[in-house]
Amino acid sequence: MSTPTAVAPGDSASATSAGTASGLRLRMFSTLVRREFWEHRSLWMAPLAVAGLLLVCALPTHGAFQINLDDGVQWLDPGHKAILFALAQWGLSVPHYLVMIIVLNFYLLDCLYAERKDRSILFWKSLPVSDGATVASKLFVGLIVVPVGTFVIALVTNLLFTAIWNLRAVFGHSPELVLWDTVALLKVEILMLLGLVISILWYAPLVAALLLASAWARRNVLLWVTLVPLVAIIVERLAFGTHYVAGLLEYRMNGIWERLHIEAAVLGSMTSVGPSEVVSLPRVLDRINIGPAFTNIDLWLGLVVAGAFTYAAARIRRYRDDS
Repeated sequence: MSTPTAVAPGDSASATSAGTASGLRLRMFSTLVRREFWEHRSLWMAPLAVAGLLLVCALPTHGAFQINLDDGVQWLDPGHKAILFALAQWGLSVPHYLVMIIVLNFYLLDCLYAERKDRSILFWKSLPVSDGATVASKLFVGLIVVPVGTFVIALVTNLLFTAIWNLRAVFGHSPELVLWDTVALLKVEILMLLGLVISILWYAPLVAALLLASAWARRNVLLWVTLVPLVAIIVERLAFGTHYVAGLLEYRMNGIWERLHIEAAVLGSMTSVGPSEVVSLPRVLDRINIGPAFTNIDLWLGLVVAGAFTYAAARIRRYRDDS
């Protein structure tokens, strides 16, 4: 006959204490993440501004419905309309990601430098928050929160834009201009999400390098991150006649996409529409092989380098509290 196992009071207290400490660390990290959006409002204002401008572009009642359908009758085919719908979803997402890249570059270069410049680092250092947690929160915002948030905002914007477009088509007595294809929408969004995940993993060392520069440079961070690689490329070329630095930077910018053979997938997805050819994005998803991206050793080594850069940025922040 089994007997219930007694739990020592000390074990229960230790478990409760560990749970409380874990909850406190989670709340602390959440506060640090929110801090970034309080201090750097462009992180959330810029994506919302882009979304607002795109939706405003969907509202005018002229131009779009003055299409001569006799000249574009090939677009009335359901298959061609699905292609057009997929291209529209992709085209509406491009401004979001372009603005995101610009905003994130300035944020990463400024986030650790600005707190030293305005001396707010003294306040944050007076709190029981480690330098590692602070730097990790900034990396988390730049590498995860903002890209994923941009993807969600772009998706919502695309759906609202399409809804406005289709309502205008119905009320404008042009039902043949209504665009919707659920399969095409899902395939395009999956394609963009996979591209986003690969980008996050592949460009992690570059993001961490910008954080490191922001922690290290005493002034003119943008000038440092521009001149150092440029000088290194020139000196290597003149002194040794090689171009390893330039090759490394070029590879880190687009090497992963070459491994995926994007160009071949795009060319194989061209569809003839009248006298021209357009890309069928749903077919690109069907043709592309994502596996090589995640089996690329350079992708995982890059994450190790990103971790080393982040650790170095935290150590530098610990001892450098003035500009």
